[in-house]
Amino acid sequence: MAEEDVYRELQKHLDSMPVGFPATASGAEMRILKQLFTPEEAKLALKLRYAPIAAESLESIYQRLKASGIAREPLEQLLDTMASKGLILSRTEGDIKYYSMPQWMIGIYEFQVNKLTPQLFFDIVQFSLEAFGNEAFSTKIAQLRTIPIEQSIIPEHQVASYDHIKQLIDAAEGPFVVANCICRQGQDLLGNPCKATHRRETCLGFGTFAQMYIDQGWGREISKRELVEIIEQNEEDGLILQPSNSEVLEYVCSCCGCCCALLLGTKTFREPASLHAFNYYAVVDAEACTGCGACVEKCQMQAISLQEEKSQIDLTHCIGCGVCTAICSASAISLVQKEEQQIPPKTLEELYETILKRKTEIRQE
Repeated sequence: MAEEDVYRELQKHLDSMPVGFPATASGAEMRILKQLFTPEEAKLALKLRYAPIAAESLESIYQRLKASGIAREPLEQLLDTMASKGLILSRTEGDIKYYSMPQWMIGIYEFQVNKLTPQLFFDIVQFSLEAFGNEAFSTKIAQLRTIPIEQSIIPEHQVASYDHIKQLIDAAEGPFVVANCICRQGQDLLGNPCKATHRRETCLGFGTFAQMYIDQGWGREISKRELVEIIEQNEEDGLILQPSNSEVLEYVCSCCGCCCALLLGTKTFREPASLHAFNYYAVVDAEACTGCGACVEKCQMQAISLQEEKSQIDLTHCIGCGVCTAICSASAISLVQKEEQQIPPKTLEELYETILKRKTEIRQE
């Protein structure tokens, strides 16, 4: 197979996953793949099965591929090299290694943390604008969900455990890791530093997901106490808490409207809130509102404006993060639970099975 054909087949392989990797007229997707994968790595990636968690053992992969003539040791070395480059998922249980092929986002893109180059990020931005944005939101099933920051929760709220960050953390199993935000690193390369926070260590991982980051040196292991402190600082900076859209916590992104690829993407749509998973929305007490504008400045979704010196919420943009509630010194903004609650799938596997099923249905329509 010619080298160009190998990369095209890899693009198609990635595009077959729940959230795909579509072709573009400009070839941005091919430029990305050629910067990330050597031809040898691309050929092996074609043979790896998709799974959101590293799921196939080294021995199983070897048994499937040994007819091609590859020896076990070189196969293991190549897989480990690809894992260190953030091209595949990996984990070790006892003496057994497991691997799988991730999708582009959430997946390979995030695993490029601390490895981005200006050219790579430029191509990623072009690819996102040209094709990936439509792909990411085509099923309207969110990979992340928004949960209220702790300060916005009041005693009257009957908050489900999957919408309560402290309860999620209490129930989460270690290890725990904090890593730099890939989106803010990318914007730094373009000369657009984050307007919401000066910190880059804002992304948090749990359990198997965290262990991979620790093993690969992409983040640093932290205690549960430090994890809570980082969450609190993220909330203080006005960042939106977006964990994996599953009841079992895998990671928590802390997002801003100026850097986050997903928030920037949804805000290009007429009604971005329709593309997010959330269970609350903000309301304003006009009599209490002083019109100070603090909430307008802090809102990452551009959902608030001042009209006749009173804050107004645009519910087509509001995703119920609670940042405005926490910043309001007049206590004029509160969160209200939506009548129809969105219950997240139990696991990432269930989430992506649902996305892939819906994607298949759309393509058959």
